[in-house]
Amino acid sequence: MHRTRLSLDGLAMGPEKVGKLRRWILSLVTVNFDLEVGPKITSVYPPLSLFHAEAQNIAFSSFPDTSQFDEGSQTHSFRIRLRNPDEGEAWTGDAPRPSTIDGFIYGFSCFTRTKDDSSKRGYQQTSTVILTHLAYPSLFYTLISKLGPSFMNHGGPMLEAACHNIASWPDPKDGTNVELGFLGTVIHAEIPQAIETQQTMSALPPGRMGESDVQMLVSVCPTDPPILVHLEAVISHLWSIWECVVLSEPILIFGTSPAATSIAVWWLRDLLRPIPLPGDFRPFFTIQDADHTSFVNPRPPPSGILLGVTNPFFERACKHWPHVLSLGRQTSSREKGEKNGIVIGPPPGWKTTHRRYTSRDHTLLKQLEHACRGSLQAKRQASEALRQHFTSRTTALLVPLQRYLQSLIPTPSESRSNLANSGRLKPFSDAAFFASLKAHGSPLPFKSNAKQKEFYERWLRTPAFGLWLARQEEVVQGVLSGLT
Repeated sequence: MHRTRLSLDGLAMGPEKVGKLRRWILSLVTVNFDLEVGPKITSVYPPLSLFHAEAQNIAFSSFPDTSQFDEGSQTHSFRIRLRNPDEGEAWTGDAPRPSTIDGFIYGFSCFTRTKDDSSKRGYQQTSTVILTHLAYPSLFYTLISKLGPSFMNHGGPMLEAACHNIASWPDPKDGTNVELGFLGTVIHAEIPQAIETQQTMSALPPGRMGESDVQMLVSVCPTDPPILVHLEAVISHLWSIWECVVLSEPILIFGTSPAATSIAVWWLRDLLRPIPLPGDFRPFFTIQDADHTSFVNPRPPPSGILLGVTNPFFERACKHWPHVLSLGRQTSSREKGEKNGIVIGPPPGWKTTHRRYTSRDHTLLKQLEHACRGSLQAKRQASEALRQHFTSRTTALLVPLQRYLQSLIPTPSESRSNLANSGRLKPFSDAAFFASLKAHGSPLPFKSNAKQKEFYERWLRTPAFGLWLARQEEVVQGVLSGLT
């Protein structure tokens, strides 16, 4: 990749302002299409020290890896792993390295394609990108959706205004509600207590919302467009898909655009809460990603991975993956014929080896089927009902485990008599848990008691269970230490 300058003309902030800006974002980036090398970073502000592989990854991830896009703008997101110092040569060594929470950089891109007679290709392709360490998709989709078009219309001053807006925000403290001014809009943002907290919308006091104000839960998937638009072909399979997510099964998510795959991946990731994330997730993954050979190879895919792709190459390279979700609307033979029979990638649907343990909610299924034929507002309402349904199922999954966990908490007398392990849970016993499950059952609507037992036997073998149990141990230790 060619070396490029790491500054935006006319954009400069003092060290204190940059420090405040970086509480929320790492940098703003512009990417243009170079006929010789493809997508290429043209500016980064504030400057970041990136390795060549990271810079290339950001550049290629900022552009749609699909030919099904004409003129206009499109927003999508991506997640790339921060490289270790021994993994590559620095692209520039003068600026600071990105500071992350989980070892990943999150990118939110607005790609714009416009006619340009002076270009050999006849059009100009540019992406405006927000790089951040915070996994807050709803917030950053809102920001980039306003910033991208404004920058294309008015140039650098809009980026400068955006930077100063963000630098004036309060700290992103866990469990707080904050008001964030951004390019003429006030965002009422609810920040979760922890990244695994399942957020629910709280009501704002009357009179707090202006006409241009926006209220949001920052960690959830954006609600526009409604997720049902992308899941129309698989609504009867959603209960199977949910089970695969909570059982840490690897899922390849195929779409015709990164806008579709990134929204779907964020939505599936949210359904897992409050269970800790057991694997990787990539809202939009390209063949240029430095982790490509780690995921795309003849070996079984990693547990829990959610991989969003658009390139038909992945259909062939990942044919051994057990679960493939292809987004979109079910097309008829006539519609396919009208498109000259050309189908890029797998047709919309759900290809899986999974056999479902729980029953569908047929009332919700009918609402979804009706909404697919209805208005955009009906799709929005059905999409919200869909999220509420599956987040409640994830919570219900944990009820038998939390019930059994109560028996593992040492009493005060047990803590005093065993000081060495006074703040620890008693050992988890599979046999004792299944005895409790048999006696009390689960709120989930399993097809049979045998299916219920088989499901929990599988879940106890997932990496998600180990992470969840470790998190519960931390909570119990914190409570018990406060009592001593």
